[in-house]
Amino acid sequence: MSDRHHRIMLVEPDAGLIEMLVSSLLRRFGAQIICAGDSVSALDAELTDPQDLVIVEQNLPGDDGLKLTEQLCSMSRRPVILLCDEPDADDLIRAVRTGVCDAFRKPFSMEELLDSAQRALYGFEIKRQSAVKYRRMREMVRRVIRERRDLNRRIDLVCRDLVESHRRLAYKFIEHQKMQAGTPTV
Repeated sequence: MSDRHHRIMLVEPDAGLIEMLVSSLLRRFGAQIICAGDSVSALDAELTDPQDLVIVEQNLPGDDGLKLTEQLCSMSRRPVILLCDEPDADDLIRAVRTGVCDAFRKPFSMEELLDSAQRALYGFEIKRQSAVKYRRMREMVRRVIRERRDLNRRIDLVCRDLVESHRRLAYKFIEHQKMQAGTPTV
């Protein structure tokens, strides 16, 4: 993985849980952590400074955490981990379909959550690096195609010049042959 610090956003209304999560995430990752207590704050933070990982509580005050995960996943391919009090099968299926990479039922093992976050960050970093390599490769291909087109145009001009020079030389040769044979030129 790269040496850059990861950016993680916690969307959780419970201050005690936030404190535990921040402490654990800092110890494990040394990450930059942003905390939000509701979906509006989370979306505002995400729009201004996109994160590498988002950990979202399903039951947010005044809003549904699954709706937030849908919005976050539609904005970017960053991993999202869902924290649930009592998830039902429909909610979990909906979460997976929206792009949630993992879901944890409260109370959860902090070590398991950190391991899941580590896998998610690693996968996200690999995808990010692949995207950078892909963009660089596409730019190189574009440059090669432009240079090839330019070279083809230049070769075409040289060929036209050669054909025209050959035509003029052949015309002069024919004139010279006619002059030596004593045929008057017209």
